[in-house]
Amino acid sequence: MAAQARALESQVWRERDEEQDDDKASTADDRRAQEEEMSILVSIFCDCARGDDANAVREALASGRDVGDATSSGRLFRAELEIDVEIDGEAEVLNGDSTHRVAALPPIFLEFIFPRRYPSREAPKFVIRSDWLSNSHLSAMCARLDAIWEDQRPNGEPIVYEWTQWIKNDAMRDVLLNAQGALDVSARGLGWADGEFEVDARAVVTARDANEAVFTILRADAHARRRAFLISCDNSCSMCLADDIKGVDVRRVSSACAHTYCVECVTRMARVHVSEGSVLRLVCPECSCAFDPHVLRAILNHDEYEKYEATLLARTLDSMADLVYCPRCEHPVIEEEDQNFGRCPGCFFAFCTLCRASWHAGSECLNAEQKLAVLEARRRGDSKMSEEALRQYKEQIADASAAAYVERNGRKCPVCGQGVEKNEGCNKMTCACGAYFCWKCGQKLEGDGYSHYRNVNGEPGTSTCQLFDLDAIEAWERDMAALRVDGRAPRVDGRAPRAPRAADVISCIRCKAQNVAFDRNNHVRCWACNSSFCAACRRVVLKTSEHYAPSAPCKQHRK
Repeated sequence: MAAQARALESQVWRERDEEQDDDKASTADDRRAQEEEMSILVSIFCDCARGDDANAVREALASGRDVGDATSSGRLFRAELEIDVEIDGEAEVLNGDSTHRVAALPPIFLEFIFPRRYPSREAPKFVIRSDWLSNSHLSAMCARLDAIWEDQRPNGEPIVYEWTQWIKNDAMRDVLLNAQGALDVSARGLGWADGEFEVDARAVVTARDANEAVFTILRADAHARRRAFLISCDNSCSMCLADDIKGVDVRRVSSACAHTYCVECVTRMARVHVSEGSVLRLVCPECSCAFDPHVLRAILNHDEYEKYEATLLARTLDSMADLVYCPRCEHPVIEEEDQNFGRCPGCFFAFCTLCRASWHAGSECLNAEQKLAVLEARRRGDSKMSEEALRQYKEQIADASAAAYVERNGRKCPVCGQGVEKNEGCNKMTCACGAYFCWKCGQKLEGDGYSHYRNVNGEPGTSTCQLFDLDAIEAWERDMAALRVDGRAPRVDGRAPRAPRAADVISCIRCKAQNVAFDRNNHVRCWACNSSFCAACRRVVLKTSEHYAPSAPCKQHRK
């Protein structure tokens, strides 16, 4: 590009030397017209007008000086313009068998030099450059710019601004689109290398092939869509239910899905899971896609992110079915396939992965109750045991006692083996490692875990286990009775509870459940079906900003 521009400038100066005998200097009218056009171009294109002359004109306009005083009268004006190509809606880009639809295109660069007799008799010398168009496209554009000058030439008026307007608004329709209305950038017939057409020397193609051109187009389209998203103000968050969030305040939590939430909600959710150690549950609330690491790095501080990585590594190791820890040094050990054997790479201790004792090939492992009985018998039978040995035995007895308690009253996680005790609630259990399993059968649950208890078309699901036991359902009903707002709540300390005001008790328009409108707020969210509705007009509320707008008949808060 630089070599071609230098050749262009040399041509202009050569022509100028040949004409010195006829006209020693540019006319004053041509020079004033050039200065005026440069001022207009710099004012319109701003930073998209580049070059020393463009900078001189920009400084003159900023300081209020005359452009002619800021530029040398003997110097030829030269500048480069970055021109955005506008398209109506979306454009179809073809490259062989692949098709893409884009809403924005990369710019086209027009570099020009004003001859001394422009615009009265000579046309500007120009070079047109693009990193996404082929030789044939740019050559056709050069021919069209020449035709525009020939039509305008009798008037003797400046032409560069009209060139830029044609490139911006009409080039796609007149030259670049094919008969089917698509932008064909394929190598076939468009001459990225040796096409059978006349290549204009003023057309400069920087893309090496059609694939590189398509990549440039798609990248420009992605950047344009990103800019449009950042300045938009109609984004919503399904966590806090806000619906007027700016794009800069929205985060896409995972590249595997398109769900977005406000930064405040995402940050709060991430910090809660990191502090509680439940990083495996740090997923998209709508589709359970895992958070991308770069999202967490942007919203968490250094210490929080380090804790996240350490916890994630530990939870990942714990979730591996064939990974256990050495009972001596706690080093992670991979269990031998189809065997309960592990050899620690740290201390070289060979042990049984079931009972965590020394390897006992050919003998059956003891259960927790048997192991506890053996340890207790050993402690009672040897009264001359050393203090260190006695301490070790006590530790082993405590561990065995805990294991026996888990076998009697709890369940072991099928993933990490951690003991879990159920106090209340449903039979779907969640271990500290993040795994789900059934309390009834001990089976590991896949997905959200509820398919294990679900009936399909009246037929049993994957098992006969029930999500809730009968006694748990009865206990829940007793607890919910205490929260009812219809005046039938049980007495407390012999006194009847205060009955809510009739104006505060609202029936859900969908499930008819009784709800209470707090603090004279007409916006009610049903506790039973999670529906949002207006207590004033009895209608479902989709967007609070619209339903309770200043011009709307409903007001969110009653006086």
